[in-house]
Amino acid sequence: MKFLYLFLILYIITIQIQAQKPEDKYLSNKTLTYQETIDYYAKLAKMHPQAKLFEYEKTDAGFPLHLFVISQDKDFNPASLSKKNKRIILINNGIHAGEPCGIDASINLAKDLLTNKNNAAELLNNTVVCIIPVYNVGGSINRGCCSRANQNGPEEYGFRGNARNLDLNRDFIKCDSQNSHAFTTIFQTWKPDIFIDTHSTNGADYQHAMTLIPTQHNKLHPLLGNYLKETMLPDLYKKMQIKNYPMCPYVNSVNETPDGGIADFLETPRYSTGYAALFNTIGFVTEAHMLKPFPERVKSTYAFLISMLEIVNKENDKLGKLKKEADNDIISKTEFPLSWVIDTTKHEKFNFMGYEAKHKKSNVTGMERLYYDTLAPYTKGINYFSSYNTEISVKKPEYYIVPQAWKEVVERLKWNKVEMKRLQKDTALIVQVYYLEDYKTSEKPFEGHYLHSNIKTRTETSSINFNKGDYVIQVNQSNNRYIVETLEPQATDGFFAWNFFDEILQQKEWFSAYVFEEKAEEILRNNPGIKKEFEEKKKQDAQFASNSMSQLYFIYQRSIYFEKVYLRHPIARINVRMNLPLE
Repeated sequence: MKFLYLFLILYIITIQIQAQKPEDKYLSNKTLTYQETIDYYAKLAKMHPQAKLFEYEKTDAGFPLHLFVISQDKDFNPASLSKKNKRIILINNGIHAGEPCGIDASINLAKDLLTNKNNAAELLNNTVVCIIPVYNVGGSINRGCCSRANQNGPEEYGFRGNARNLDLNRDFIKCDSQNSHAFTTIFQTWKPDIFIDTHSTNGADYQHAMTLIPTQHNKLHPLLGNYLKETMLPDLYKKMQIKNYPMCPYVNSVNETPDGGIADFLETPRYSTGYAALFNTIGFVTEAHMLKPFPERVKSTYAFLISMLEIVNKENDKLGKLKKEADNDIISKTEFPLSWVIDTTKHEKFNFMGYEAKHKKSNVTGMERLYYDTLAPYTKGINYFSSYNTEISVKKPEYYIVPQAWKEVVERLKWNKVEMKRLQKDTALIVQVYYLEDYKTSEKPFEGHYLHSNIKTRTETSSINFNKGDYVIQVNQSNNRYIVETLEPQATDGFFAWNFFDEILQQKEWFSAYVFEEKAEEILRNNPGIKKEFEEKKKQDAQFASNSMSQLYFIYQRSIYFEKVYLRHPIARINVRMNLPLE
């Protein structure tokens, strides 16, 4: 009898599981698989003419990157939608496939919008919603239970690295992955006004189920940055409070625990929202708290998505006008920031709902360890540092010249819709060039690269011979920020920082000391300035004075024999408008 009773219970549970709707799997601490997700969106698109499922380029895993679009008037042409003054929201899910709350939240959002649950369809009056169902396809397929040791569910989930083991949220500028290439196509085709990237946090413990990384407002165009800080963010926080998901800024603690204050996370263009900001798109990274139950994380993400739709649908005209003005202003703007530093002199107070941080003896190591006492909640004002200052800026040139030899750079410029023309004949031009004087390189690889930082340069004006077919970029485009922040060598996430020009860092020609001795003597005899500098160097530097090879190299560097391209950044600048022989 007991066995029959147990069998009946198991049978009922099995039937219930089988009957569970895909969009409700999260309620049982489960997340949809990649195939279940795509199948569900395909079903929605088949059922509702207001929806369409697009396939873009293949990802590194060999599967296409999908885009699900909901357009109330069944118009799926981005150019046409722009003329209709529709705002575009792009939602990206599963970039870190082990953080799947956005995958399940977006499924429910799409269903509710298309079935008009709670009059949700009204939010589509002025807005088109674009959803990338699963961005990290390879990571989502690489599914398991245990790669995120600190996360509370779901039972199984994907892996952080993609099929090439890349963290895709470090890949938006360097664009190593096929995923990023496909994303760039989507982004540049649909040109979203708002971009949302859904994540789960790591870090401290606290009461909030949802934390938020908005585009750092100082990095945005001032029109958009001021609107974000003064209007949009307060409205978002208010709406999340009303929906019983009080939100706080991403807990990027200044000290060991949040009590000491939190600082805005600086998302440079390697990150999704930092990339989006280059094109005057306001971005948000939702960070649902990893220690909250998975159903709560999904619901809080859903609440954020609905809140954003409410704001964008209402503020349609305002958002469109601000972005258009910012795009037009970028065309004529003359100075651009390349790096930022936090302003520790400015802060505001934020009501933080935390748990008391305490210390006790570790049962594992026997040493003192940190823990958060969930039986001791508090709400108190803590310092919030949300301002950054420009650290390095540069005046834009009239033109950049990109030699065609650097094809990987040219490809990325094309992917991002940079307008380029080509020289129609071999041409000698007077240009400004950078020489690398100093830089630091990471000791270990970071996302497949040995990243350069702390870059110091000097400029020279030179006559350089360019070849027919070399690319000329006039810096009068709405994507000027992307152009400048990738082609300037001192930029935090420029192409130089990401090793696209490392060939210039190796000297190709040298000298034989026994042959060069006579030439060095002749150079010193015919160049009093070099001789004076040489003698002073020997007096001031004992190590130099005792090293004959260093002395010969010193003279060689200042001679006509030294190669001009060594340490010369290959992207040239022309600072005045001129008639160039262009195709």
